[in-house]
Amino acid sequence: MTLAPETDRWLTVPNVITTARILGSPALVPLAIAQQMTWLAALAIFLVFTEWLDGFLARRSHVTSAVGARLDTVADAVFYLSVLAALIAYQPDQVAKEKVWMLVAIASYALSWLTCLVKFRRLPSYHTWAAKGVWLIIIPGTVLWLAGVTPWGVRIAMVCVTLANIEAIAITWVLRECKVDVPSFWHARRIRRQSAVE
Repeated sequence: MTLAPETDRWLTVPNVITTARILGSPALVPLAIAQQMTWLAALAIFLVFTEWLDGFLARRSHVTSAVGARLDTVADAVFYLSVLAALIAYQPDQVAKEKVWMLVAIASYALSWLTCLVKFRRLPSYHTWAAKGVWLIIIPGTVLWLAGVTPWGVRIAMVCVTLANIEAIAITWVLRECKVDVPSFWHARRIRRQSAVE
């Protein structure tokens, strides 16, 4: 398994795209306040697309790095917070009904960060398969929820987010040193075994 090398290089196309996501995500909130749902949806889709695009370009052009992975973690956090703030601004009553589910997911996310900060003095940047796969549930679940069809898509998504964060905590627990781009707990255990042999 090839891990992203530790490097200080940050001025790459993928990192510029990631930085654009950091700067663009907060714009979701004023669009929600103004009830500009077409523009909000378009921006949200674009930002989700950049999440895939920066990683794809980094791998394709062989410029993956620990710096890029950690910048991506910050971009994800800003995006998630912006989406939550936009949802509160757009449908405060709906969000209030699902607050327990959302708070559990948020708490698990915060705990995964705290665990890594305490152990390694760094933010986790594992980009696990589970964390990436959760988006396949979050997006349709949120659409169905906001459309008034059913809240269970969002609830299931929050459970999956929590489970993905629990896996991230387990990865931190297993690793002996901070790594980036660790796809799963199984990979973390393999990395630990390899480091023990070396």
